[in-house]
Amino acid sequence: MEYHEIIIVGAGASGLMCGYLLGKKKKDVLIIDKNSIPGRKLLATGNGRCNFTNRQMTPECYFGEIGFVTEILQRFGTEKALALFEEIGIYHREREGYCYPYSGQAASVVELMMAACREKGVLFSFDTKVAKIVHKTEGYEVIAKNNIRYQCKKLILATGGKACESLGGDGSGYKLCRSLGHHVTEIYPGLTGLKAAGNEWKQLAGVRMQGQITLYSEEKQLRSEWGEIQLVKDGISGIPVFQLCRLAAEELAKGREVNCVLDFFPKLSEKELAQWLSLHGTEKLEGLLNKKWVNVLLKKGKTKEQLPGYLKHYKIRIMDTFGLERAQVTAGGVVTGEVCPDTMESILRKDLYLLGELLDADGICGGYNLHFAWATAYICSSAIE
Repeated sequence: MEYHEIIIVGAGASGLMCGYLLGKKKKDVLIIDKNSIPGRKLLATGNGRCNFTNRQMTPECYFGEIGFVTEILQRFGTEKALALFEEIGIYHREREGYCYPYSGQAASVVELMMAACREKGVLFSFDTKVAKIVHKTEGYEVIAKNNIRYQCKKLILATGGKACESLGGDGSGYKLCRSLGHHVTEIYPGLTGLKAAGNEWKQLAGVRMQGQITLYSEEKQLRSEWGEIQLVKDGISGIPVFQLCRLAAEELAKGREVNCVLDFFPKLSEKELAQWLSLHGTEKLEGLLNKKWVNVLLKKGKTKEQLPGYLKHYKIRIMDTFGLERAQVTAGGVVTGEVCPDTMESILRKDLYLLGELLDADGICGGYNLHFAWATAYICSSAIE
């Protein structure tokens, strides 16, 4: 049976970073991954550009147990992330506080992280799916498919969540955590679009518009977002919608009626819109809206007097999210109360550490989920002597 001091399950963002940092400390580290290549989801982040952190790093940018997230961010902020990436050889450029690799390519992040790991003596085993973990008196036995067995003193689970199965998000890490006594919350899609009732969406597919969108559960307002909203054949998408996704998923799971209200013109009042329509009439609506929207609105038979209110409060009934396969991140995960934020060590099992997306903490768009992965890896590696 092959023995290593430390085994990391998962060669994604948190696993690679943790491997590198432990390798710097001259630890004997093996990283196991079920995929044939490392960092598959990392390669897809930011449309392949990898927005890996953000200047505006606050707990309010996350969902989950805010106290836990606050402690993580206090230990590892944006400056530490940027310094660590420069150490690896990855310089950054910024756009409105969003930090990207200077190359503009997620592939360069994966390649340089892999190179950094190998330079520090970290070993890898790909195409190795872990089927079972056995907690021993001293350490852990890791059993992979085909009955390949490893033994280690310390075990780090960095398997990621269940989002985007085509890139490896199969949720197998939750099963492993449960087998070791941990509890896992309900799982929801995060950072994806919302399916909407109505037949107008096929007509509107491809339209992009600036606007404000507000989420309601029953009659209660939950959150508002502003930015570019994208319309697709089955509903609404784009970053403002992504930011609302987790909240919508939770409310739908509780059986509540969920609606979004779209404001086409957040910087104009109903009175100003009425004045414009009084001056120009509905026949010149293309001066305000995409032609596809004009066709949809006119088919609904709204009068010139009704249109201003309609354009400020376009109600959309939400039926579902686009699902975990189209989600960028998993909302929910291992209960954070079972993990020590000082070390990322399990409170239930000695020498077991849990990182990144596996935990019940997820961020909005803007590099927050990757930052959480780096942060948990940094805290874990710092705690292991």
